[in-house]
Amino acid sequence: MDCIKIRMTGLESRLPLRVAFRKLFAMSERPVSNLNKPDVALEMTLRPSLFSDFTGQPKVKERLEIAVAAAKQRGEALDHILLSGPPGLGKTTIANILAKAMGANVKTTSGPTIEKASDLAGLLTNLEEGDVLFIDEIHRLQKTIEEYLYPAMEDFKLDIIIDQGPNARSVRLNLPRFTLIGATTRSGLLSSPLLTRFGMRERLDYYCAADLDKIVLRSANLLNVEKLTRRADTKSRAAAGARRAS
Repeated sequence: MDCIKIRMTGLESRLPLRVAFRKLFAMSERPVSNLNKPDVALEMTLRPSLFSDFTGQPKVKERLEIAVAAAKQRGEALDHILLSGPPGLGKTTIANILAKAMGANVKTTSGPTIEKASDLAGLLTNLEEGDVLFIDEIHRLQKTIEEYLYPAMEDFKLDIIIDQGPNARSVRLNLPRFTLIGATTRSGLLSSPLLTRFGMRERLDYYCAADLDKIVLRSANLLNVEKLTRRADTKSRAAAGARRAS
């Protein structure tokens, strides 16, 4: 099994393993976590935070709500979930709704920003029990990095190599039970080993005009924009079936 190679300094080697790895991966995690954010406050205002406020995708919502209720009843984290479908249909919104429904923190990143195995390790070692790790555009994750996800998703383990040369040794870290939610617009590019590790795979479809009207009207009411309210029908038709429209 592949392992992540790390060179330990004197300071980190005297610390408990998980604390040391958090320090080692801190620099790698910062650029991964700080994605381009157009307007966080505005997006959080408009994004539904509950399934009851989310319009459309009734079958997907029903299955996910059942999964949340079952996980809560068992007292466990949600199973890993893959959300697929065209862009702008609400995959990120659903990931945040799931995290809130489980009372969990969510950490967001994307496939292209995870450039090294240490980037992924930094994310995984900083997760707490029950946390949600959301990876957008997961189909763009490098295959060499993807392999490190397999034991993390299946056994909640992370294999790393400490030091170099004759002093090198392999260490297996125990990870907290977390939920990985992957989002993709091209599920056909995902490898079979990765697909099989998702307990749930849901595909989002385009919205009908009536649902788009409700989405636009809700946003208009939240923003108190009377003009947008009057033009809701025109706006929803221009959205071409997607929640997200400029």
